[in-house]
Amino acid sequence: MITRFYVKSIVQNKNLLFWGIAFMSFWLIMGAFLFGYKPSVYAYDLDYTSTWFSVIALFSISTIGTTVAYSLYYSNSSLNFAFKFTKLSLRHFLIAIISGIIVASVILGSIILIISTFLFSIKSDRIISPLLPYYSILVSAGGGIIMFGISGTLTVAINNYFSLKNINFLSLFTTILSYIFGFSQLSVSLPLWLVYGNPFSEIVDLSYYSFSGSRPHLVLSNPSSPVLGIYYLSAGLILWILFLSVIFVFMISKIKPAPMEEARQI
Repeated sequence: MITRFYVKSIVQNKNLLFWGIAFMSFWLIMGAFLFGYKPSVYAYDLDYTSTWFSVIALFSISTIGTTVAYSLYYSNSSLNFAFKFTKLSLRHFLIAIISGIIVASVILGSIILIISTFLFSIKSDRIISPLLPYYSILVSAGGGIIMFGISGTLTVAINNYFSLKNINFLSLFTTILSYIFGFSQLSVSLPLWLVYGNPFSEIVDLSYYSFSGSRPHLVLSNPSSPVLGIYYLSAGLILWILFLSVIFVFMISKIKPAPMEEARQI
């Protein structure tokens, strides 16, 4: 019951649908028709579409972090009570919230994938379709869990040990980092250890691979930059998922009731 309710509440979240789909569709339209894209050979069109899809997919999935932050913020007292005095176990709660996150992430990623294919195919006057769509779904699900882990862990930490006045900034934390690392992938040659070591770059690069079928370059817009290893990127994403999941489980089990009034700002 709680799993179905949480999945439904996330999927029907109007803010998530607007910022994760409608607003990102606007940027895809800009990329396809207004930013000087001139179709050429198929390989170029596929690379260009893959680049736009990978970055926008990251931005779209990052909006889940905002949903998670406010969800935990509003329910801190009820969760503390439920874990202590009701039959709601930590395991059932985690199954519910992770199921909702995975469903929302796959929906967001799939819609961005379809819209990217549609828009850039119209512009190039040929079908530009993803070569590994199933891999894109896996990356979307993994990316959603990453956003959930980061935002959820920080929200509970702020709730337990600091002031909830930071919730407004914290709700945008994953989105801010996504924009920083997402745009960096386009034109900045980041150190290899940083690319392999942060989940945001890994989501971008693996999303690019899922659409193009080719290994991504260190700088997506520079084909002469070093080529990245898919196995290293995948392993890094999995390790981040495991690490953040363990930290979140530890933190949520100790969640404390905090008055929501603390987050109000004059």
